[in-house]
Amino acid sequence: MKLLTTIAAVLISISAYSQDYVEYDKGTFTQNGEQLSMEQIYDLTVLYKAGRGNVRRGINFDEMRNDIVSRSVNNSINLVGGAATGFCGGIGVFVIYLISLDGVRQVTNVPAFTVLAGATTGLCAVSLKAFSSIVLSKKGCLKRRDKKFNKVADKINQAIAAGGPTAPSSNQ
Repeated sequence: MKLLTTIAAVLISISAYSQDYVEYDKGTFTQNGEQLSMEQIYDLTVLYKAGRGNVRRGINFDEMRNDIVSRSVNNSINLVGGAATGFCGGIGVFVIYLISLDGVRQVTNVPAFTVLAGATTGLCAVSLKAFSSIVLSKKGCLKRRDKKFNKVADKINQAIAAGGPTAPSSNQ
């Protein structure tokens, strides 16, 4: 049994090292020991159709790290947007509460109530996303950048493991 496990581990490690996996560590992407530029990473995301949005967001967080003006603009927009959607979502929650207190479930139009509940939930989710995008320090920008770039490397590696670039769809 140990021999079988050892053979399986060796075969898995050989197949893993024979692939051209992309690795990310502290601001640099590497593939087979060679450092890759951001243009090469973006080209890989286009080729494999994986992680283009995360590359863009990661680059934005990297730029915000050094530029306090862009970080302040980002934080202001997310603060105002989060407060506005949270306020509207809060009003929706209050209306739903009033409707449920009234006890007029027979009179209430059920599809309209469902639409109101869905819209309220959506507004609260948008508010949460906006507030979670606020970055107050350079260290926070680095954490967000690293998180996005790790997702990019994972998505590219999944596409490589799946067998290479995907065929273009006939809709384009």
